[in-house]
Amino acid sequence: MKKIVLTLIATIPALLSAVSCTDYLEPGEIDLTIETPPFEYPETYTFTHPCALVTEADLERVRNSVEAAAATDPVYVSWLQLCGNAYAQSTYKASPVEILVRGDATGIGDGKENYIQADRDAAAAFQLALRYQISGETAYADAAVKVLNDWADVCKQITANDNNQYLLAGFQGYQFANAAELLRDYSGWAAADQADFKQWLLDVWYSKNEWFIENHGGSGVCTLHYWSNWELANLASILAIGIYTENIEMVNMVYRNFREGEGSGCINNMIPYDPVADPDGKTAAIAQSMESGRDQGHATLVVSMCAELCQMAENVGLDFWGMEENKVLAMCEYTAKYNATPEGTFLCTTMPFTTYAYCPAGCGCSNTSHGATHTQVSSEGRGTIRPCWDLVYAHYAKVEGLSENQVYYSKLFAKQLRYTNGVLTGDGGAGDSRYGSNSSAFDQIGWGTLLFYRGE
Repeated sequence: MKKIVLTLIATIPALLSAVSCTDYLEPGEIDLTIETPPFEYPETYTFTHPCALVTEADLERVRNSVEAAAATDPVYVSWLQLCGNAYAQSTYKASPVEILVRGDATGIGDGKENYIQADRDAAAAFQLALRYQISGETAYADAAVKVLNDWADVCKQITANDNNQYLLAGFQGYQFANAAELLRDYSGWAAADQADFKQWLLDVWYSKNEWFIENHGGSGVCTLHYWSNWELANLASILAIGIYTENIEMVNMVYRNFREGEGSGCINNMIPYDPVADPDGKTAAIAQSMESGRDQGHATLVVSMCAELCQMAENVGLDFWGMEENKVLAMCEYTAKYNATPEGTFLCTTMPFTTYAYCPAGCGCSNTSHGATHTQVSSEGRGTIRPCWDLVYAHYAKVEGLSENQVYYSKLFAKQLRYTNGVLTGDGGAGDSRYGSNSSAFDQIGWGTLLFYRGE
């Protein structure tokens, strides 16, 4: 029996576009395949600037708290923390370099890694721009503009002899773009300088981000060789640059890869298994991430990067937060439950875990010795803190209005990070001593309490 194709006119085209009898069938057999139309991505977006990580509504909420100046208000206290941060001072000076190196620096003519200079300066540019937006004092905007202009004038390339350069391209690319987004309409930033900066973002940063995402870091057929934090960082950079430059194709690249991509930044690869019930019954669902069995420094980084990516998407009308029935929330709850210490002790001794095979034999990687099989959640780095939890809690509990038994552990972790040694401070960002001074302190923007806190 030969292949027969029967096309029907459906009353609901979105559900049924064609019915076909496929392949070669034996007499009497029927194989009906429903062909659904491909998902259509938006042809346009509304960019109500600023609309990357921070919106005008966020800024106005902070300004109101600053004006009220209540010592018990976490937002106001976090504002004071920002004002005292070394990276938010109008006297800050940038240290740009022509060739940025993160990774193996041998044989590239530079001789050493120097990416920490971009780490510090991207953080400073954002904090200075944020301080200007809240206070209205142009000295901070001028200092931020100078940081951005200096880098665009001097820096020509990101490189290394290994792929760690793409971590830099992601983490610092999205922070430079977010700083610029806050200054996009600042009259003190000359149009020609801003045009140069946009081109610099595209030439030096986006070119790296795009290659990494489209080629999965050069890993060939093994599309999950690079851990989720790698792809999330580069997707965040593409999205932030896309918003700043109003590039619809770039925004849709991120949407497509997060929704249905083959890489580790896709929601169903980042969170590879369906959520399960919390054994302690405190929250509705928990879900391990791709990196839960690796170590908690990276597992918490996944949450931090994913949260800020979701918030940027939200601000241009895309619901990454709620995708796959709030699967991101289940990952946040899992990670918070295992790492939070709200009373100085961990909340549990064991966690549900489904065996995860990372780059197993036959995955197609050229390096066949790096694979691992995770059979339990990793205790390495347990208790790692990152400034993302007030953003997570505020979105799900205050914006979406979910009940406390759906955000239980995220709420505990958010509250824990609002305090330093029992004193209300806010969760801070780069420059907060709780996060150290090495590169991990600069992986995410942070300042979740200041920007997103909406009450307990």
